[in-house]
Amino acid sequence: MGLTDKMKGLRTKAEDAVVERKDKIHDAVEKVQSTADEKTGGKYHEKIQSAGAKTVGLVDGLQAGDGDAPSDASRPQAGAVPGADAASEGGTAEGAPAEGASGAGSAPA
Repeated sequence: MGLTDKMKGLRTKAEDAVVERKDKIHDAVEKVQSTADEKTGGKYHEKIQSAGAKTVGLVDGLQAGDGDAPSDASRPQAGAVPGADAASEGGTAEGAPAEGASGAGSAPA
């Protein structure tokens, strides 16, 4: 068995595990959404809901099987924060505040 076959087998096992635990994953996503929304005072409500909807969509897409799940190109990268674009929110792409922008912990100019 080649490496490609092993990787396909692992992917299948992972997808099956997600489908089996779909309800627990949905509950966890809802709890995270609620907690994040509460901690941010509703400031990022739409982004939080959008990220949750994408997650639920991916989980539901795996259940459909037969290629109905989104392609790898549309899946978020590991460690990526959906909807987070630091440069458009007064920061740089690296996450540091842009010059002249006020950021958490930055000294007044």
